[in-house]
Amino acid sequence: MIIFPIIILALLTATFVIVWRRAYLMERQGKIDEEPKLPKPQDEQEEQKVSEDLEEGEGEIEIKPKLDPNFAKAEELFGKRQYISAEKWYLEAVKNNPKNPKIYARLAVIYIEQNNLKDAEEALKVAIELEPDVASRHFNLSYVYNSMGETREAIAAAKRAVKLDSDNLKYRQWLNETRSRPF
Repeated sequence: MIIFPIIILALLTATFVIVWRRAYLMERQGKIDEEPKLPKPQDEQEEQKVSEDLEEGEGEIEIKPKLDPNFAKAEELFGKRQYISAEKWYLEAVKNNPKNPKIYARLAVIYIEQNNLKDAEEALKVAIELEPDVASRHFNLSYVYNSMGETREAIAAAKRAVKLDSDNLKYRQWLNETRSRPF
């Protein structure tokens, strides 16, 4: 008779832990600013033009895939929040395209999720070097610096994020919050 209450208590405890963990991860996600998702361009006109060129026989047209398959797979896994698998695919994609700043920015988000702040810092620095005018990367770098206890660097990165996107309330609030902390 005592076994049933123990089973019920164990199930309730497991459910609580699962729900708490999911809420904790969702709250933590709010601290990290992922790359803005832009609408995908309409490629119907481009495809139609290519098919018209092929029909007219105006020379050979080399059709290259627009997306590295490793990057595409990594993006799919990243969207599903399967960060460990996505990291492996991003690392493969960077071998094919080492100048793609989005790969480094995504790796940084993964490293932040894994609390691997040193690698996140390095990945963000590369992404910023390749494409310096993306505010979300400076914001994430500020978050990393703040988590590492480097307040001055966190404030400087937050200032750059606000300068690049002054309308973003989240960035301005973060800057004020980091400024208010003691050094």
